[in-house]
Amino acid sequence: MSLAECVICANQINETVKGRTISKVIANQNPHTFVWFALEPAYAFCSHDKSNEFAGEYDKYLTGEKIKGAEAVLGGYSAYTFMYIGSRALMFHVLTTLYHEKDEKRPKRHQLLLELDDGRALSFCGSLGGPLFLFEVDGNGRAVNYASDFPSILSDDFSLEFFMGLINNTSLRSMSAKEFLATKNRIPGLDNSILHEILWEAEINPKTKMVSLKESDFVRIYNAIKEVFPAVIAAGGKDTDKDIYGHFGRYETHVSKKTLRESCERCGGLVTKEAFLGGAVYYCPQCQPHIKI
Repeated sequence: MSLAECVICANQINETVKGRTISKVIANQNPHTFVWFALEPAYAFCSHDKSNEFAGEYDKYLTGEKIKGAEAVLGGYSAYTFMYIGSRALMFHVLTTLYHEKDEKRPKRHQLLLELDDGRALSFCGSLGGPLFLFEVDGNGRAVNYASDFPSILSDDFSLEFFMGLINNTSLRSMSAKEFLATKNRIPGLDNSILHEILWEAEINPKTKMVSLKESDFVRIYNAIKEVFPAVIAAGGKDTDKDIYGHFGRYETHVSKKTLRESCERCGGLVTKEAFLGGAVYYCPQCQPHIKI
């Protein structure tokens, strides 16, 4: 999940359920191989026996507690949404998070359901898996032992100088643009879900080796990062992703499953999909040529 998606999710949680009290908790009703529960960072992504044991305690920590708010947070595992409840912080991403009005039908299968005192609810369904960690918070209201000094992409501290420093301090060798930008949590909050729009804006092929690029190319990538993230947030998400209301975002993607084999908006070439680095990449081969060295 990209930082943009985390921000959108947090904003919508604050719009809908901030200040409400949790009246009922159902955790791990439908166990999922790739959904984990934990009460402290030391047990994050632990064995499923331990994870299931932790899940049994969520009712104790959450029932009767007030939702104080939510925010996007960068940490050791990438970008996540944190929802602050009582003395705990619920950390999640990837999972489908849905908001439900009073008397609205809840999903039949879910990993966590929070019923609220006014009849509304939030559900978390892990079709793709992910964490549902319930960490303690410190005196500043932040999750204990979960922090990152890496500046948010949305902040002024994520400057061109900082970005060039990342490039200059990384052994690029045979690293592709996709590998540099969207793997190893090198830039927390920048993942494959938003990578394609950034590289389309920068006119860079995701398979092109970083060592073949010039400084002007890096500047275009940086400018695209600073442009795409705020645009996706302002539009409430991409048109390929649903929000907590179940609605698709209004940001019209240029290279995605929605535009596959359609004409590129910029040059008229056909948008292409290829398998690459254990996933798929979308790009326009005409205005994003693969530079080979």
